[in-house]
Amino acid sequence: MKTFLRKPYENRDKIGITAIVIDDDIDTASVLSEFLQIKGISVIGKGYDGMEAIKMYKKLLPDVVFLDVMMKNHDGFYTLEKIREIEPHAIVILITADVTEETRKRLLALDASSIIYKPYDINEVISETNKLVLRLKQELLEDITVKKALLEELNAILENRLTRSKIDEIRKIQYFDKKENLT
Repeated sequence: MKTFLRKPYENRDKIGITAIVIDDDIDTASVLSEFLQIKGISVIGKGYDGMEAIKMYKKLLPDVVFLDVMMKNHDGFYTLEKIREIEPHAIVILITADVTEETRKRLLALDASSIIYKPYDINEVISETNKLVLRLKQELLEDITVKKALLEELNAILENRLTRSKIDEIRKIQYFDKKENLT
């Protein structure tokens, strides 16, 4: 089941898109977090290694994870794989300076939502984030539409059965009334 804009966080409806930023370089994590905040994305957590990212993801359930690939303790590959185990549809944007084809293929094989290369333009990061969030919202709306149609169909079936049950009940009452009148 797809999840989006989950609510373990108080006043979640008021804060819009939430994110966590994970990078083993404290300055990079801080600068990216500040840029995201300026652009209207609520950074609800910062971490500095993959294990911290996984714990933070489970606890905070952010809408988007910004994740560095090359980190000393549990790199982005490991972290992406673990987040996918928790939530297969999570939006995880990998940020890396490694432009090798091997890294790109490996990230795509792990189903990275997007790969952004350093040095990045913050407008590119925001644009990509908005595109991914919008795509997920559209998928969820389609999913809701299908489920709504199924529920309406089930309600019609139940209504039909309830009507038949009431008719059967009336027939039983009439039958026993007639039987009682005959005796």
